[in-house]
Amino acid sequence: MRSDNCAGLLRVFSHDAPERYYKMKTKIIARVLSVFTILFGVTFVNSAFAGGPETVSSLLFDKPYLISVKPDTTLVYDFKRISSDEKKYGQDLSDTIRLDVLKDEKDSSKRTAHLHIYSGPRARNIGPIPQTTGNPAIMILLEQDTYDFKRHLGGIPAYFRNKIRKAMRDDAVIEQTRIQYDGREVPGHKITLVPFKGDPNMQRVPEYQDTIYEFIVSDEVPGGIVSISSTIPGSQSGSSALRKQYMSFNSQVAK
Repeated sequence: MRSDNCAGLLRVFSHDAPERYYKMKTKIIARVLSVFTILFGVTFVNSAFAGGPETVSSLLFDKPYLISVKPDTTLVYDFKRISSDEKKYGQDLSDTIRLDVLKDEKDSSKRTAHLHIYSGPRARNIGPIPQTTGNPAIMILLEQDTYDFKRHLGGIPAYFRNKIRKAMRDDAVIEQTRIQYDGREVPGHKITLVPFKGDPNMQRVPEYQDTIYEFIVSDEVPGGIVSISSTIPGSQSGSSALRKQYMSFNSQVAK
């Protein structure tokens, strides 16, 4: 796949992307999404399939979270950005992301997905994404961050993706946790990683080195995603974050 298609996808996720990127062909976008999943997911050796412990790959990319979602259902997520410096980290943002889950016309064991990112003038639509079982919404915050890093630091998106992928494979901390959902406590997993720690290529904006990613997933929550966040912590312990972006499950709505 041409690298400019990947770059185009990054621009689609930005609220200030040029209009020409909004009109990218659906087939190209779906193909890029598939490649992005491969870049982050299937290169791992997944011990969970062999009865071993859960891995980042099994929890984020391999589990068929959408299969338990009935066709003609919309999963709604809240997306927020809290920024201490508009020029460096972007404007505060509060919006929604909707994932339409539909019956797949070619394979009844899978789903077709449509992503509706943000609302109003910021609205972006991606899809259809056919024959999928994983939740493509997992990629939105990661790609938003990749775009932000490219904009502020230069370089190529593949570099930042590879750093995140390496941290997922080698340095992620996976913990069992309990979450509140639908008035009850259910089991889940929390994944934490700091992929850019000590990276000399991040010196132009050194605080980016401390970016912390946290993923909380649960089989009990429709679509699997409870929340995903990326946080640039404050310079002093206990101080407010310089920037935090997070996406959290809000509800499922039957059409």
